[in-house]
Amino acid sequence: MDYFKEVGEKLSARCGKGALGDNFPELAAAVLAEIPAPTDIGIEFMADWALGQERLPDQVNFHSGFGEPPLVVYEEPRFYAEVLFWSHGRTSIHGHGFYGAFQVLAGYSIEAEFVYHREQEPVPGIQLGELEPTSLRLITPGDITPILSEEAFIHTVMHMGNPSLTLVIRNQGGLVQYDYSMNGLGVNAYQDSQTHVRQVQVLTAYYEANPYNFGTRLLDFLKTGSAHRMARVLKEMEHQLDEGFLKGEIRDLAVRRFGAVGEAIIESLTQSIRGGKIWDRVARTEDPALQLNTALTDLFPKKKKLLKVLGRTFPDRDPGEVLESWTATVSKLG
Repeated sequence: MDYFKEVGEKLSARCGKGALGDNFPELAAAVLAEIPAPTDIGIEFMADWALGQERLPDQVNFHSGFGEPPLVVYEEPRFYAEVLFWSHGRTSIHGHGFYGAFQVLAGYSIEAEFVYHREQEPVPGIQLGELEPTSLRLITPGDITPILSEEAFIHTVMHMGNPSLTLVIRNQGGLVQYDYSMNGLGVNAYQDSQTHVRQVQVLTAYYEANPYNFGTRLLDFLKTGSAHRMARVLKEMEHQLDEGFLKGEIRDLAVRRFGAVGEAIIESLTQSIRGGKIWDRVARTEDPALQLNTALTDLFPKKKKLLKVLGRTFPDRDPGEVLESWTATVSKLG
């Protein structure tokens, strides 16, 4: 029997009839644990599965930007299962506008969990506060994690492997989801998202057609609209932004319009661009151990803070020994 269909049908029966209950993450994690994933699952397995279907399950996540790609492998009215393909990179730090569970199928990742101490919400869709890392763990094929909704489960996943594959089982969503930055900025990920995505696409097309006037066009656009729109659009366009332009004219405009909120937006983007350069180095590195240690500098530029979080996660172990054991594990997986 098709592995994904078996998982989906067993979970559907386990949930019974009617709406999903609060125990859905627990049920989803249990079913994943009960049905072992095929031992040969990887890019060849997924290519055979996807390309061998006359008709795929409804791709209900078709407009999702999460995963490269996000392939729906089972769908029913209450929930769906998707396999997320990931090349080297880190997800945003995010809560969840849905709930369910996920399992690593192939590759390996580092997952960091956080709690968010909200201090204020100066404008709709923007929060300021403190983001506190609480734990770090190496997740490898077979590891299963329940997904709790909204701020109950804030994390980021640093994906390694070529590709890394994750099976996610989730309800249809509809809850609030925020993306967070290490400087404590929180941005509503879904608010006005269709408008912002299309505006970014138009700006990107303009950049390709008329790069010399792009800066003026972008600044004119940013002179209007909310702080939330500025944060979302700039985040989506960070790969087109010259860092000097961001720290200069765009920052001046952001601070003039939104004060401390504008400063936080630019700081978060600067951190994200720095992180992107780190992941470029990871992608160019073949040694899994070096990949791992390079990737960790994205969130933890100072090793002292990394060791502190590891000590908090594994209070009965030496943090340095934890890192060494992770290095040995990924060297075998790679």
